Amino acid sequence: MSERNEPVSPAAGAAAESAIRRIKLEHKALACVLGAMQALVARSRDPGATPDIGLLEAMLRYVENVPDRLHHPREDQVLFPAMRRSPGAGRDLVGELEREHARGAPMLAELRRALGALRGKEANALNQLATAVDEFAEFYWWHMRKEEQQLLPLALRQLDAEDWQRVDSAFGDNADPLFGAELTEEYRQLYQRIAELAPRSLRALLESGAGTGGV
Repeated sequence: MSERNEPVSPAAGAAAESAIRRIKLEHKALACVLGAMQALVARSRDPGATPDIGLLEAMLRYVENVPDRLHHPREDQVLFPAMRRSPGAGRDLVGELEREHARGAPMLAELRRALGALRGKEANALNQLATAVDEFAEFYWWHMRKEEQQLLPLALRQLDAEDWQRVDSAFGDNADPLFGAELTEEYRQLYQRIAELAPRSLRALLESGAGTGGV
């Protein structure tokens, strides 16, 4: 995800800086999980390899329980309405992003179905899962880049300090259970496996913020 720091206007204040940091850290977390899922599926194609269905299930459960049920609703319920209330050019972009959020549910359902097919040892199941993981990952990387490169700079120009206080409060209410400071043993083990599996470029995201404190 983008490492560029957008200038924060005096009207936006510290809350804007905090909110944007939280949003980008949550994006980093999802990017790392998706990269690790792709790597794990690729390893499953090696001769003699047995797919680690339990680990794939844990990664998918994370995507279902954190980005889809925490991150996106906070955008839909707090950040996006603030952009709609603000005079400016953000309304059309917000509409696009909301429609993209809605596309996530059927894509997650397809991932869940493909993983079930692999568990059931159905024909061609690994290829189906690989396709579903790749499509989901590419879609969300593209979506998150749009948010970071288009939405957040626009929000910095349009939202005032009160808006940013609400956004920062919303994103601060829930720490990411995988990349937060206090990890349960289940998530600690999952984090370690993701750190091992993630490609080098995504592993740098872990080291630069996610996993070193609350998001």
